[in-house]
Amino acid sequence: MEPGFRIYNFLRPLGWIYGAVMSLRNRIFDRNPEMSKSFPIPVISVGNITVGGTGKTPHTEYIASILKERIHTAVLSRGYGRKTKGFIMADAHSDSTLIGDEPLQIKLRFPDLDVAVCEDRVIGISRLAEICNPQAVILDDAFQHRRVTPSLNILLVNCHRNILDDTMLPAGRLRESAAGRNRADIIIVTKCPRDISNASMDSLASGLAVRPQQQVFFTTLEYGSIYPLCGNASMPAQESPVLAVTGISDPTPMVEELKRGHKRVDLLSYPDHHDFTKRDIAEIQRRLQGMPDGSFIITTAKDAARLSGMELADELKEKIFVLPVKPAFLRDADLFNSTVINHIESFK
Repeated sequence: MEPGFRIYNFLRPLGWIYGAVMSLRNRIFDRNPEMSKSFPIPVISVGNITVGGTGKTPHTEYIASILKERIHTAVLSRGYGRKTKGFIMADAHSDSTLIGDEPLQIKLRFPDLDVAVCEDRVIGISRLAEICNPQAVILDDAFQHRRVTPSLNILLVNCHRNILDDTMLPAGRLRESAAGRNRADIIIVTKCPRDISNASMDSLASGLAVRPQQQVFFTTLEYGSIYPLCGNASMPAQESPVLAVTGISDPTPMVEELKRGHKRVDLLSYPDHHDFTKRDIAEIQRRLQGMPDGSFIITTAKDAARLSGMELADELKEKIFVLPVKPAFLRDADLFNSTVINHIESFK
C-alpha cells in the first residue's frame, strides 16, 4: 500500500454525494455523445482517477519524446496552480504563475515543443490549431474532461493504491468512481517496484478487472543524474548530506533513491503544487544551515520550475540541484511505443 493510504470513514457521506454528482455527469456524457467534441487529429489524453501521485507529467513527457521527432506535437494542460485564466502559449519567458508548474516543467525540458494551457480543452485545441497547426495534441490531466473525446485515452494507476480499494473524495482520493477506468484504451500501472515479478504484474492487472480490449502496461520511476538549478554551480561531493525539498504528493520514492547514494537525507516536504513563499525560502535556508558543511539541496523538476522564478540569494541558488525522473517500462516498452505510433499513423 502507498504510504499514507487512508480512508476517512467519517467523510464517506460527503463522498457519496460527490460520487453521485460525478456518476450523473458521466451518464449524461455517455448517453449524449454529441456533447463531447472529436477532432480530426490524434488527441491523446493522459490522466488518472485519483488525486495526484501517479506521475502524469513524466508520462506525458515520455509520450511527447516519442512523437515530437516524428510529427508536429503540442501539449495542452489546464495549468493547475497558475494565477491566470484562459488560453496561453508557453514561451521562454513563462513562469509557473503564468502557466502552472507542470506545463513549465514540460516546456523547460522540451523548449521547441508547443505547450499551452487552457481550462477549456475544446477551446485550447482549437486555438492550437489556429496558432501552430499541430499534427497531434497530448492532453495532460484530462481524463475527467469529458467535453473532448480523445482518440487515445491513457489512464494512470498507482501500483500501491488500487482504485478498486479506494473511495470518493473527500473520504478517499477518487475523483470519480473506479468504473471510469472503462473509458481507458490503455492503463499504465505506475510507480511499480523495480524488482516486481511478471506474476505480480499479472495479478495487478487482474485486480483492476480490465476489459479484454484494454492494454495494461507497467512502469517504474527511473532517476537520472542531478543537475544544478543555476547553470554555473559546482557539482557537490558524492555522498554529501542532502536536504530534499519537495512539493509533490508522495516524496517517498525520491527519498529512497537519494538514500542509495547519501548517508544523510533530510526531508522538507510541502503539499503538492505548493506555491513557495519568501517564508518558505527562509525555512529552507534555516534547515540547510543546520546541516553539516557541504550539504546541498535536491528538489524535483516540478518544484525547480517554481523555484526558478523566485528571487533567491546566489549562495542558496548555487546549492540547489534537480533530480530528474522519467518512467521506465518494466515490460512491453516496444509494444507501448508502437501502439502510440500506430495510432498516430492511422490518422494519416
